Amino acid sequence: MVNSLVPSLVDYAKISEFLELERKTFIKINNLSEEDEFIRNVETSKKILSFLETIQSKLKKIFDTHPYLVDLFDKEFGSFQNFVQKEIVLEICFMDDCLFPEHDSYYFSHDGVLQEDVLGDYINVFEHWGNEKIIKHHDCQNILMSQNLGQLTPHKLECQCSKCLLDFRNNIRNQVYDKCIEVIDNSIIKIQEINFDSIEKVSNIYQAQQKELDKLFFSIRYKLKRSVVNKLETQVKQHVREHFQYPSEFTLKYIPTLEKFFFDILTKQGLKLDVVEFDRFYKRLATNLWKDEQYLERELNKLVKTVLMLKRKDISASILKEYLGEFWVFSKARQFNRKIIYHMGPTNSGKTYNAINELCKASNGCYLAPLRLLAAELFDTMNAKGVGTTLLTGEECITVKNSTHYSSTIEMARFEERFECAVIDEIQMISDSQRGWAWTRALVNINAKEVHVCGDHSAYERVKEIAKLCGDELSVKKYERMTELLVEERSIRVGEMEKGDALIVFSRRNALKFKSDLEKMGFKVSVVYGRLGPEVRREQARKFDHGETDIIVATDAIAMGMNLPIRRIVFSTLAKYIDSKEYKITKSEIKQISGRAGRYGRFPIGYVTCLTREENGINEIKEAMVYDLPQKDKCMVGPDLDIFEQVNTALSKNSLPLLTITEFLHLFNNMTFNKPFYCVELKEMIELAEMVEDVDKEKRLTTAEKFGFTTAPVDLNIIEHVQYFSWILTNFTYGNSIVFGLIDSNSDDIDYLERAIMCVELYQWLSRHFKDHHFVYDMNELIHNKSMAIEKLNLLLSDKIIPLCSSCGKQLEEDSRFSICENCFKRRRFTRRPTSRPREKAREGVGNSSYKTGEKSVGKPFSRGGKQTSEAYKAGRSSPKKFKKKFKNFKKNNQ
Repeated sequence: MVNSLVPSLVDYAKISEFLELERKTFIKINNLSEEDEFIRNVETSKKILSFLETIQSKLKKIFDTHPYLVDLFDKEFGSFQNFVQKEIVLEICFMDDCLFPEHDSYYFSHDGVLQEDVLGDYINVFEHWGNEKIIKHHDCQNILMSQNLGQLTPHKLECQCSKCLLDFRNNIRNQVYDKCIEVIDNSIIKIQEINFDSIEKVSNIYQAQQKELDKLFFSIRYKLKRSVVNKLETQVKQHVREHFQYPSEFTLKYIPTLEKFFFDILTKQGLKLDVVEFDRFYKRLATNLWKDEQYLERELNKLVKTVLMLKRKDISASILKEYLGEFWVFSKARQFNRKIIYHMGPTNSGKTYNAINELCKASNGCYLAPLRLLAAELFDTMNAKGVGTTLLTGEECITVKNSTHYSSTIEMARFEERFECAVIDEIQMISDSQRGWAWTRALVNINAKEVHVCGDHSAYERVKEIAKLCGDELSVKKYERMTELLVEERSIRVGEMEKGDALIVFSRRNALKFKSDLEKMGFKVSVVYGRLGPEVRREQARKFDHGETDIIVATDAIAMGMNLPIRRIVFSTLAKYIDSKEYKITKSEIKQISGRAGRYGRFPIGYVTCLTREENGINEIKEAMVYDLPQKDKCMVGPDLDIFEQVNTALSKNSLPLLTITEFLHLFNNMTFNKPFYCVELKEMIELAEMVEDVDKEKRLTTAEKFGFTTAPVDLNIIEHVQYFSWILTNFTYGNSIVFGLIDSNSDDIDYLERAIMCVELYQWLSRHFKDHHFVYDMNELIHNKSMAIEKLNLLLSDKIIPLCSSCGKQLEEDSRFSICENCFKRRRFTRRPTSRPREKAREGVGNSSYKTGEKSVGKPFSRGGKQTSEAYKAGRSSPKKFKKKFKNFKKNNQ
């Protein structure tokens, strides 16, 4: 602290002259009263003012010549700058009982009586304090002048002023820096003496140097600030780098010894010397090239491994680019020119209906559905028309004798067979980030004379581009909605819903909640959400279709493939949560879902609205209805077993290590494809691949088996599904029998039945994929058990949902407004922690309300009741000492 910053003193003479006026002003601005006993009279205040003038003047004289002592005063007594402020001086004169109220120290008044005998003593105390500090400061400076500070630490210095502490740290820092430079110079001399001949000897000298430097830094860790030590370390390390980092003049003399060592290692491994760029290698090693032989060999091997891996990656990437650059050329479907007919139109326009009619006329063909539900529906429809059709999904195969057609999910398309006609439904899914690869693969590879694709106009440019690449003929049939679609002018409440309405939600939780709410209003309700299997969804939809239920509550799963007689679509919200974040649903999604309203021949006009809780919802829906869907800009592609095996075959021919499936997927995921082709989202597939390779550490599985498990339909968000997959994978890997376990089809637990049915479907998919190898089950028993579970789940979903206590599981009243029962509520209520502020304490100091609520009353402390404060004091509710302390705290917190 420099002399110019020592604060000036107040004009004591002027204050003394107008002391009575100052006293009245003090009382007024602080909303006090002349009658308050703790306010001193003018005569007593003058004595205290004179006392303060003497003490503050003596301290000012000391600090003017020794400004570094101000810091010590601040630490021991309080801020000197505050102590000499006029406001503080007046408070001490008129009201305070001690010099430093914040520390409750140096009292000169007791119960309102001035103790004049202690005033003189205090003057001597502060004068003695100043002289003592000056002597200690001079003694400390003499010690700091010596070159060897030994074991001295900052806390042991006699003088703790800022100047002594700064001088001590500077001296320590300079001494340590000089010692570090001396250590480095000595190491250089020792290495030169042995002529760089032995890596082991050179490494020992260098390691000894580093240990000595570490000891020096360790010795000052408590003597200097962390920032100072860090800066010193940086400076010393820079000096080390100047001599010991490649390509310094000193390091270049050591390189011949290192090269001989590295060349011997590469020769033993049968590698050429040019496999490593040694100049870059030495720069990357930096000062570490002075370490021991084990470290240097390990680093060289890591580099060699990386180089070989990059070469492996280059070969793999070139194969992928060659294949993916023109992957459509290699398809059997290129043996002839196909005719592609695009049935283009919105929902409820009859496009799929007309395409299926064409399929039924063909001598043989296939229908490729986006969902198992749709594949099963078309399986029934086509067989009912007399067209022999086999159902083919990942989970099951229902063969019809002498069938000529297939109805399958798009992932199960049969590319090895030749068809007269094929139908690919929902072609706009070609841009889906997770499943779009299946539509691209089907459109390129399906071996049919006529390929009918159905969808809205947004995928037209992509279909046109693929048709051109494949040399196929493309024609378009456009369709218009067969029913009118209107947006209602107002939103509605849940209680205003009517028979034939579909309430759209975006979570399973809300689906079940609204189902329960609607049932309390007397409606019969179907419910459809993503976790339900296709059989359950189909049954729920059937009940709605046949009028067995009044309303259907559904997630956005209803947007694709479910042909239902919906009079009105009602959005519960226009936002959904993904990973705890809220996202507005797109105009495209609103339009797609809204299109499900209306049905030809039953509801000639479809309506759309939303619940009243969705602010501005009607306007958003209207905007979406006139929104022109933009053209899709992506055709998704994904990895398959064939290209994976091609890559590894090429690596094997070049004597390079083979890729694991995980490595292959990461490589595929990072590839840049020619537009409009993009890689699908592979995150979940990579996670499954890591699980498979972790279980198969002993390499028991074939490549095809590992790839098959990697493509399994596992929901990674459901822990039971992942655990079941892991159980099957482990048993399959070790050749154990995978015995089917029956579902408890009598369970009343909706969660259990949902997850159990999902696990059975996974079992079916894997058993079909691996042709029942290791899978032990009776097909009839499995299907019967699964059907019983589905029937029970449908029954539970059709019944009224009975609310249960979220804490103990006890059944609640049907119209209960709370999620817990009365007993659990009482238990929670009486086990809560008591409040931290008792009511009795809250009543102390009536005028403190602004302070307690965090409000500030600028310029008017206790502005919500100054008179009440004085009356409270008089009534004995607050002692003078307590009141003064409250007053100080209030001012401190509101400055």
